[in-house]
Amino acid sequence: MSETNCGQAMDAVSRLQTTNYDKPTRIEDFLFTNDDEQLLLEDIVYGREPIPNAAVNGILLWGNVGTGKTTLAKSLPLLIEQNAYGFKGESLLHCHYEDCRFTERGNKTLEKVERIIDTTPWNNASDYHYIIFDEVDNLSALTQRSLKSLMNCQRAIFILTTNHAHKLDKGVMDRCHHIEMNGGSIGSYERFSQRIAADIGVVLDEEQVARTIEKYNGSMRKFINGIPRQARLAQRAA
Repeated sequence: MSETNCGQAMDAVSRLQTTNYDKPTRIEDFLFTNDDEQLLLEDIVYGREPIPNAAVNGILLWGNVGTGKTTLAKSLPLLIEQNAYGFKGESLLHCHYEDCRFTERGNKTLEKVERIIDTTPWNNASDYHYIIFDEVDNLSALTQRSLKSLMNCQRAIFILTTNHAHKLDKGVMDRCHHIEMNGGSIGSYERFSQRIAADIGVVLDEEQVARTIEKYNGSMRKFINGIPRQARLAQRAA
C-alpha cells in the first residue's frame, strides 16, 4: 500500500485562500449529494456531533470518480482538529494515509496501523489518531474483516473512500457515518455557485446555475472550474 503523512498532503492546501475553489480549505468548499448528510459532516467538523460515539468512529465518503472524495478525506483531519478542538497548526503529525489500490500487504498494513493507534497523538489537539483508507473497496474480504475488528478501537477516527460501496464489508459500513458524493444536491450547487459569483461581484440566476449543473453532469472538478467562468460571463453581460 502507498502511504504518506497527512500533514504533507495538507500543507499546501491549508495555506491557500478559500477563493481557490479547486483547492478547498473549508467543509463549505465541497459539494454533497444530500443536504442532511452535509449537515452531519459539518456537525462533526465543528464539534456538534461527537465521533467516536456509540460504536461509530468512521466516516465513509462514497460516490463516483471525480467528486472530491480523496481531497475531502485528506482535508477532514485538519478541519476537525482546527474547528472541533482548537488546533492552531497547519498540519498534523498523527494522521496516516493508505492508498488501498495496492493491496498485496493488506494485513501487514493493518498491523502497522494498529501499532500507530497504540501510540499517543501528542501533537494533535484531540486524543485521536486519524486513519485514512482511500479506495477501501480494493482491500480483500479477509482484510476488510480485519479492518472491521480494528475499528472497534475508540482511539482513532477512520476516514474511508470508495467508488463501490456495495463491495464493502457490512461491519465496516456499520461503523461509519455515510456521506454520499455523487455530485451536489440542487441546494448544494446553488449555495456553492452563488458564493463563487459573489466573490466576482455578480448574482447568477437559477437558469444559469441549472445550465452549468447539467453541462458538467455531476463532476465536481469540472463544475468548480465552470461556475467561475459562468460568473465572469454574467459579469461581462451586465
